[in-house]
Amino acid sequence: MVSETPANDEGTDAGPDALAEALRAEHAAVYGYEYLGGAADGQGRRERALDEAAKHRALRDALRAAAVERGIDPPTALASYPLPEGHGDEDVDAFAVELEGTTARAYLWLTASDDAGLRWTAGRALQETTVRALTWGGELDALPGFDQA
Repeated sequence: MVSETPANDEGTDAGPDALAEALRAEHAAVYGYEYLGGAADGQGRRERALDEAAKHRALRDALRAAAVERGIDPPTALASYPLPEGHGDEDVDAFAVELEGTTARAYLWLTASDDAGLRWTAGRALQETTVRALTWGGELDALPGFDQA
């Protein structure tokens, strides 16, 4: 399961833990979007969800490769993840925005890595996940990825 609040109390590089968290978030996003691709009521939303699943799958695969390249044991996908209760347009849109919010928070943490390659990947992915959330009807936060208190 994706952690609620990433923390790095040791003052060391957040990269390995943040990379693992981003990978867990991508596993959940792929699972969620593939579910929506088969379950959403509207054909347009089903097609869009499958397109988003492909984008997240590519990010997941890139993160997994980055972890292996850095000698980090990449976390595996869980057998299942939470899913929306309904299949209507509002339920699908809200769930997609939630998936993007989860990945945004994970990528925001990854931007604190000491590894410049991971920071660049995280910054780009944070931008992309913010745009995807907006296309599903999300609102633009002043600081995407930060929890609103």
